[in-house]
Amino acid sequence: MTAGRTRAVLRWPAGFAVLMFVLTAAGSVPAQAGRGDDDEALYAQCRKAGQELADEYRQVENASFMLICQRPDGTIVDPKLLWPAPPTRPAPTRPITAGQAGCVAGPGRPMVDTTLTSVSATAGPGEAITYQYQQLHGGEPINASGMEVLEFDPGELAPGESYRWRARADDRQEQARNPISFNAPDDEQGWSPWCEFTVSPDAIDYRGLGDVSLEALNELGLRPDRAYTIRLTGRQQRLLRAGTNVGRTHARMTLTGPRWTDLLLQLTESAFIADEVAAEADEDHPAPDGTAYRTLVDAISVKLGGPHHPQLS
Repeated sequence: MTAGRTRAVLRWPAGFAVLMFVLTAAGSVPAQAGRGDDDEALYAQCRKAGQELADEYRQVENASFMLICQRPDGTIVDPKLLWPAPPTRPAPTRPITAGQAGCVAGPGRPMVDTTLTSVSATAGPGEAITYQYQQLHGGEPINASGMEVLEFDPGELAPGESYRWRARADDRQEQARNPISFNAPDDEQGWSPWCEFTVSPDAIDYRGLGDVSLEALNELGLRPDRAYTIRLTGRQQRLLRAGTNVGRTHARMTLTGPRWTDLLLQLTESAFIADEVAAEADEDHPAPDGTAYRTLVDAISVKLGGPHHPQLS
């Protein structure tokens, strides 16, 4: 996630459950047995455990559970016997892929020129949307919820690859009352049709960005999939080593866009710390402020083709 952005979104593989809770009833129940006293006790245990889980994690944003009840002989209790499944809601409508309305699959799928694209669908009043997407020719399905529009973050999509996505609507009030799911995460009910798109092979590849701020990278005018070579003086090298984790330096240095961005962010932080130390130092023992580090940030930024005074944060 880039600095300055907050997103209430949880993305997880479609088959993943945050918590699996297994209960068994005392005694042995044959697999072919009907709904007897032991089963009634097991159902009561499961319902009680499920409610306790719901109460414990009610305030945890985007928490979901799968609760499994198992008899002593290993047979699994049908979840529908514990809690009736909510009715299937109509699938979301008006799909939009990278600004293009409609849902296309096959050779006519749209081509998008950036990996930082988005898709969306429209649900009814009081409904929350869960999105699911995956690489078209393989790859684990990924679920994403918590937003009206699914915006792909840097590194989630790759240039030249094709993807498909779909959406499902859920009742917000029902989710708030009971975050426990008794249906299989890959349940096919309620989903919209699959919509497809392809990312242009010429799109910027953000998979190498890592934890570096996208805003800082863009401010410097650098690409995450390219390397940049600049020359540094001996003094500049010493300052760079003192203010960052660069390690060894050379007069001629070639680093990727994200690595240069990371080093300039470290120098900016070192300048801030030096200013704080200088402000607290007494007159008899003065300490240098962060001017030298800020000057180096400006110099490297210009050498990389960026602004004279980048406002990195």
